[in-house]
Amino acid sequence: MNDHKHVSVFASGVLIDFWANWYSYAIVHDWIVLQAFLGFFLPIMNFPFIHWFIDEEDIKKRFKLTCVGACSMMIGSTLMLLMIRAGWGIGTDVIP
Repeated sequence: MNDHKHVSVFASGVLIDFWANWYSYAIVHDWIVLQAFLGFFLPIMNFPFIHWFIDEEDIKKRFKLTCVGACSMMIGSTLMLLMIRAGWGIGTDVIP
């Protein structure tokens, strides 16, 4: 993963942003068990991304990692919304 930082950051960024948006969606709809599961794993999933960003000394390389992360988060958010629109991974609202 270290040799392919940008690809790894992009792939993990898509997954992390998807996961984080699903976590927020679960909170809004009062899906407590799903929210707890998603919330538990979110910091663990962020570890490699944060590690590389903090470990990188060159500001240009940090900026590249930031741009790659931003693009991946745009895709992750869109995928989560498309999943919800298609009716996958959702339950019945508890809040009337």
